[in-house]
Amino acid sequence: MTNQYPPREPLALLFRDVVLVLGGVFAARGTDAETVRRVARGLDRVYRRALGSPAEPTTTPNLAPHPEIAALLRLTDEGVAL
Repeated sequence: MTNQYPPREPLALLFRDVVLVLGGVFAARGTDAETVRRVARGLDRVYRRALGSPAEPTTTPNLAPHPEIAALLRLTDEGVAL
């Protein structure tokens, strides 16, 4: 069977995987609709910025990330090759 869709760029594939992981967690663990909307809006901004498209400006409160999120962020700071 051939793929009817054009091949996706690596960034699009990664983004899709991230969205599917978060969607799976939300579906399995449950959350409120406002949390899902906020995450979706944030991911939309990030993806558009990565593609060079303008995104709506937002203000972000100065919050410390969860320790597990901070550990994942350190991977990008360290330039870890997978």
